[in-house]
Amino acid sequence: MKKYSLYLLIPLFAITGALLFLNLFARVDFRLEALQASFSMKTSLGGYTVLKIPPVGEVKAQTHKTPVRINISLENIDLDRLKKVLAEGTEEAELAVEARQVLAGTVRRFIYHTLALSFAGGVFGLLVLQRRRIKELVTGGLIGLATVSVILLGTYYTFDIKRFQNPEYEGVIKAAPWMIGLAQESLATVDTWSKQMKGIAANLNGLFQRVDSLQAISPGEGEIKVLHVSDIHNNPASFEFIGQVVKTFGIDLVIDSGDMSDLGTPLESVLLERVKKLQVPYIITPGNHETPSIVQELRKTPNVKVIEGGIVNVKGLKIAGIADPLSFTNDFKPPVPEKIDESIRQLEAAINKAGSNPDIVVAHNPKIAGNFWGQVPVVLTGHDHQYRIKVKPNSIFIDAGTSGAAGVGALQTKEEIPYSFVLLHFDRNGREGVRLKYTDTIRISNLQSGYSMERKVYPELYNSAPRI
Repeated sequence: MKKYSLYLLIPLFAITGALLFLNLFARVDFRLEALQASFSMKTSLGGYTVLKIPPVGEVKAQTHKTPVRINISLENIDLDRLKKVLAEGTEEAELAVEARQVLAGTVRRFIYHTLALSFAGGVFGLLVLQRRRIKELVTGGLIGLATVSVILLGTYYTFDIKRFQNPEYEGVIKAAPWMIGLAQESLATVDTWSKQMKGIAANLNGLFQRVDSLQAISPGEGEIKVLHVSDIHNNPASFEFIGQVVKTFGIDLVIDSGDMSDLGTPLESVLLERVKKLQVPYIITPGNHETPSIVQELRKTPNVKVIEGGIVNVKGLKIAGIADPLSFTNDFKPPVPEKIDESIRQLEAAINKAGSNPDIVVAHNPKIAGNFWGQVPVVLTGHDHQYRIKVKPNSIFIDAGTSGAAGVGALQTKEEIPYSFVLLHFDRNGREGVRLKYTDTIRISNLQSGYSMERKVYPELYNSAPRI
């Protein structure tokens, strides 16, 4: 009886050991240009292939009939290498050929690696069963090898890549179907917008010059021009317009009140190449769509100054700012009231420590920025995508709205979401310090509706500005 029990236990322990090793060690790493990824396999009830893209989620499809789950996970992105690839302009066809070669080589390595593991796992199972004879150990290894070989062959012959035509999504990447459609349908729209915006910037400059002559307001030698942008959300057309405005209007610096990125992934920091080309100081207070990885890349950009809780002096302007509490995490949910109050206290402490009132306070969240309205001359904010300018005695509150029309999704939506930008014209008047003279607001709707401009003058803004 014991002999028959042993004949059952040997294959049971060998198969268990092989599957255990499959789950624990069946993984190979590979690299495709700037992408570092891994290929692994684990036992599972459903025959899924899963593409993991941290932190935005995963894409999966039931591609085969064997009880294993294939995982392809993006582990890291070499941003320097990615920027080099983009700069070299590698052809899509070349990348596709390279991808097929890399994946084919990875799968071959994985098969050899997994077969070796299955044999070792079978041997391990027999050692757990306390069998020490060479013949039994080899038998256990062969049983493990045969088991995993059957799984691999079954996976190969039942695998259907076409199942990814209707995949399932989990996490933030649930927006992937929309994003794929956007990539396919809106590239022409982006190009059209970019060209249109360049023309708009030049036309607006001519309009503003005429307004200057009508109102007898002419730039003085000490004028400082600031472009306030907010909530770009990775819209490439917005960057095109900002670049043109900087050139056409002679902008001295750009102040961004946050949410330059959309999903906060390291890949999005490639857009910082456009910020470098502006060649003027770019001040930003991180928004709730920024993440630690994005902020880290912002700090590396030569002309960018990230204000996370302090005061900087740029072009003679004292600018105080605070990062959104969520920019220190990978979470997009609204911050709790306690975090908002903490940010307010932190910025107040930084201003008090500086010993002088700032000219401008910048905060992405209007609840944080609003606390300083009435206490400093100019308060800049964003977040809610609602352009507005409000004035109190000695203080102005400016929400630039969304300079990216709420992101690249605006290129498809039928809802009217205008791009909005605010130009602030400051005078540097010796002992009187820096004073906001007037603002020019540019709002660009869809191609049919065109654009609008509005100038507001603030002659009584600096009567007796209070101190914090």
